[in-house]
Amino acid sequence: RLRAHGIAVIFVSHRLGEIEHACDRVVVLRDGRLVGTLERDEINHDRLVKLMIGRPLKVVYAPPRAARGAIALAARGLRTAAYPQRAVDLDLHGGEILGLAGLVGSGRTELARALFGIDPIYGGTLERDGTPLRLAGANDAVKHGIFLVPEDRKGTGILLDLSVAENISLPNLGAYAIATLVSAERERRQAEQSRAQLAIKVPTVATRTGSLSGGNQQKVVLAKWLAMAPRVIIFDEPTRGIDIGAKSEIYRLMRALADSGVAVLMISSDMEEVIGVSDRIAVMHEGGISGMLERDQFSEENVLLLAVGKPVGSGRHLQ
Repeated sequence: RLRAHGIAVIFVSHRLGEIEHACDRVVVLRDGRLVGTLERDEINHDRLVKLMIGRPLKVVYAPPRAARGAIALAARGLRTAAYPQRAVDLDLHGGEILGLAGLVGSGRTELARALFGIDPIYGGTLERDGTPLRLAGANDAVKHGIFLVPEDRKGTGILLDLSVAENISLPNLGAYAIATLVSAERERRQAEQSRAQLAIKVPTVATRTGSLSGGNQQKVVLAKWLAMAPRVIIFDEPTRGIDIGAKSEIYRLMRALADSGVAVLMISSDMEEVIGVSDRIAVMHEGGISGMLERDQFSEENVLLLAVGKPVGSGRHLQ
């Protein structure tokens, strides 16, 4: 209606569907520079993505370069607070990205919280690298190199009022202390290293974390764990609320972690993301694992079938 009255509208969004639907012309910025302009008949998803990240969509998801390693984390008969009647068996290998799919309420986040020691385990066993593991809390998980990048990064992943350097050092203050005092210089050095490693776009590492974009905040959450030599990292909805360019960087970082031997568990409700990023996909239904898919079995239909508790190959049930 504003356009019909002759008013010029500048619409800023990283939601590509909104851009395709609403705009007569699109100007794309990348790293502070104008990289392209599309007229109405030129606007489509693939062109927008290529301009935003500098390469076609098909290369956003990097293929694995390392062979799957030994089992880093094993759950046997695991029962969580949300679904104490359902037992979960799951193997997570070093060097792989295991996608965890399922409908809302299927128990994915609850499983992640149990594996990180936040929620109690009501039954079953855990092993890390073949050694029995008991988690009395998140501190125990951290001590054993198991880390969580949570779904709510602003609420539980970072402290918005602290600086980038302070957030990165917070889980392991002893490593930055001289006697009983935290060394600001040690904090700064680690933060600068993380800034370079993860390409965190920030004026200085003293910048307040709450002022960063969603993608850069997510990198700060990851940076604090990378500084502690992870063995297992659990990502819960790692790219929710961030633009396609930042998504591409997060995917690259996850793949680099897996290629270095880290075991990566990725929970995602984005079907394209799960299929594009994962080496295997475990699907949850009502608190249990309803099936495991290898790469040659990946399809939206197979994931959805397992998500509603149907076996792969029963596509007629989706009608």
